[in-house]
Amino acid sequence: MYGPPVVQYVGPDAAAVADAWAESGEGLAVRGVAPEADVAERLAEGSVDALVCDCDGSFDGRATVEAVRSHSASLPVVVLSVGDALPLAVATDLGVESYLQVDADTDRIDRLADLRPLIERSREAHRESTMLASLLENVPLSVYFKDRRSRHVRVSDEVPRLTGPSHLRSPDGKRHHVPEDIVGKTDFDLYPSELSENAVADDRRVVETGESIDDRLERAYGDDLEESYVTTSKAPWRDDDGTVLGVVGVTRDITERKRYENQLERQNERLERFASVVSHDLRNPLEVALGRLEFAREDGDDEHFDAIERSLHRIDDLIEDVLTLAREGEAVSDPGPVDLAAVARAAWTVVETGDATLTVETDATLLADDSRLQQLLENVVGNAVAHGGDDVTVTVGDLGERQGFFVADDGPGVPEADRETVFDPGYSTDDDGTGLGLSIVRTIAEAHGWESEVADSESGGARFEFGDVSGDGLADSSADDWETDERAGAGDD
Repeated sequence: MYGPPVVQYVGPDAAAVADAWAESGEGLAVRGVAPEADVAERLAEGSVDALVCDCDGSFDGRATVEAVRSHSASLPVVVLSVGDALPLAVATDLGVESYLQVDADTDRIDRLADLRPLIERSREAHRESTMLASLLENVPLSVYFKDRRSRHVRVSDEVPRLTGPSHLRSPDGKRHHVPEDIVGKTDFDLYPSELSENAVADDRRVVETGESIDDRLERAYGDDLEESYVTTSKAPWRDDDGTVLGVVGVTRDITERKRYENQLERQNERLERFASVVSHDLRNPLEVALGRLEFAREDGDDEHFDAIERSLHRIDDLIEDVLTLAREGEAVSDPGPVDLAAVARAAWTVVETGDATLTVETDATLLADDSRLQQLLENVVGNAVAHGGDDVTVTVGDLGERQGFFVADDGPGVPEADRETVFDPGYSTDDDGTGLGLSIVRTIAEAHGWESEVADSESGGARFEFGDVSGDGLADSSADDWETDERAGAGDD
């Protein structure tokens, strides 16, 4: 697969040794380099698999090995030392692969022949090491090795920046930019405790059972602006004897795939809603119109034509709401800063509110699609007026307990038994309603990634709450929420 290992031989008789090896040796390509030459420069001239430094005391062997190490920290180095020309302790400190004490008259060709298996193994190990290094530096995956105590031993360059930013930010605020910042640390040093406990428990299970964990779906940690997801696989890290040394893991960012799956799920839910409207809500007024048309043909009574007109208007309203439901269901891909108070007031002017009153108790700026947010508020306000009367008071404010906003009224409220179904298509307590207004509200909220629910207002009316909202000026929110570079990585590397 490869040519013979290339050995750079440094010593007082380097040229003669190289020539002698060329005549009688085999399995190695030996290049002779005089001690006074620039060893690092000669290494840079071509690929070298190992260096043999023949120290007889006539030159500074330590300086030669140091020059090699300045060029490469991992190149295998073999020292032949006449006596203590280069002490063993010094050679060990310099990371020498092999150290042999020889006599001045020892046959160097025989020694090189003896070293051939070692040099070949070292070359293979070095090649494997460089392949792993290239993998960890370039592959767009979070790859990591942990010891039996879940301390990171080696990690890929992608680990600190897996979910988008250029660094991983731990709960104590420390930023980790490069792999060296992570080596030696456990998940507890890098991630919140609830995530770290699960990750370390998985590590322990892999180590103790020797069984792998494949594609565990996890929420990423540190992303305040949008949901991020990763999958993690772990396997035992074993030595040549099969002893488990720790865990090797791979974590992939699958946020885009998850978003696509969520979008498909929402689309399927909308299709089910459309099917329900078409099969039931539209069919009823259509059947009424057709029935009345038959009666009208028989007796020509105006009452039948009035009923037909009402049915057709209802069909028109249903079609308009279904179209709105279809438009508003697409995920919001490019939200911008929106003044909640201004949009609330704009929505108020569109709805027929009679003598109703609007109270705005917020100065928050949301990340949202302004037109869809206004449609949401129009529908909630319209619902409040329809059920609370022309003198109802509607209040828009911030959620005190979590990040989001609410729209409340002082009307009759929503019975607790109906709060799970109030957003369902077709739910309505008004014979003239389409039953899609609040379904549109939830659809718009889902398109933004918001949670929506109904509770009692302080006055006993309805309170529509929208949580997990990104923005400035909301409870539990800060200016950092606007910075995507505050995203701090995944829950497990």
